[in-house]
Amino acid sequence: MEAQKEWHEIIRHAKEVLKKGDRIRITHCPGTKRTITFDHWDGNWIVSKSGKNDYAATNIDLLNGEAVTFKTASNKSL
Repeated sequence: MEAQKEWHEIIRHAKEVLKKGDRIRITHCPGTKRTITFDHWDGNWIVSKSGKNDYAATNIDLLNGEAVTFKTASNKSL
């Protein structure tokens, strides 16, 4: 239950920050890092410019070339 609450907090924070056209690097299954262009949200999932909606905010490590995390100290393990 606590992990789900923290996951939603990460998403809320990411939704406040990410803007259409932002370049983000994200880890995707099976651990591959990809750089995508953020387009919009589909519920709690990030949708890229190409239309793929299978990206999670918990896996972002770069935003427009700068290191970033939406995790707080209490939810770094997510």
